[in-house]
This record gives sequence, C-alpha cells and structure tokens, in this order.
Amino acid sequence: MSEASGSEKVSFLLEGQEVLTYDRAIALTDQQKNYLEDMDRTLEEGFILAGQKVEQPDLEQKTQFVALNLVQALQKEDDKTAIILFSYLVDRMPDLKQAKAKVKESESGDKIGVEFVFDEIKPEGQKLEFHPKPPVMH
Repeated sequence: MSEASGSEKVSFLLEGQEVLTYDRAIALTDQQKNYLEDMDRTLEEGFILAGQKVEQPDLEQKTQFVALNLVQALQKEDDKTAIILFSYLVDRMPDLKQAKAKVKESESGDKIGVEFVFDEIKPEGQKLEFHPKPPVMH
C-alpha cells in the first residue's frame, strides 16, 4: 500500500462525521496487542447481539458487537474505550477502509447501524440543488 493513496488510514464516521482515524502505518505496541488478545478471549465467551445470545461468535459477530459498543462509547464521550474498540476493528479486519455508523432513535431505544467498507471509499456525497425552469411555451 502506498502512502500517497492514503490507504493506510482508516476512518470511523458517526452520522456522516469523521470521529476517529486510525493510521495503519503506526504499529501497535506489545501491550496494545496483548490487550486486543485479551478482548478476543473475553469475546470468545459469548455475548448478546441484537437480543440473541451468541455462544461461539465468529469474526463477523465479534466485529459487529465491538462496533456497536464503539458507537455507545462515542455517545458517552468515552474516547479511551472508543479508541481501543476501533483499534480492535482495524486490527482484526486488515482490509477495512472505513466504518460508518448511524443511530436511529425509536420508542424501544436507539437502533445502531454500522456499515463496514472494504473496497473503495466513496465520499458521503454532496447535496445538489436542482431548480427546474418552468416550461417555455412557444
């Protein structure tokens, strides 16, 4: 991966705003790697995801669970936890380019959706205003 392409950086967007950036060019310390391994062992014990008990989670279920907790940490302004959780996602998904999260409020509680982007990062898009001219009568 070339530095010029910017592919070393992974971003986390919440409601379309970039809130975290991870630079893959900076290696994790041994202490950080050990912490992520400890996280993995804890996750292996299972957890509740979308109201369902997950006994033997696979990587996809683990990353979904971690991403949901990452959004909750950001909502609580718990930056330290958010950074650790984002490090886990980036480390465990080497092809991850970007993660996008949106929160929808409902009467039964917040619904969090997270999308992982592994291919080309597309900009969120620009709002274009279109003002059609009234038809001209001849």
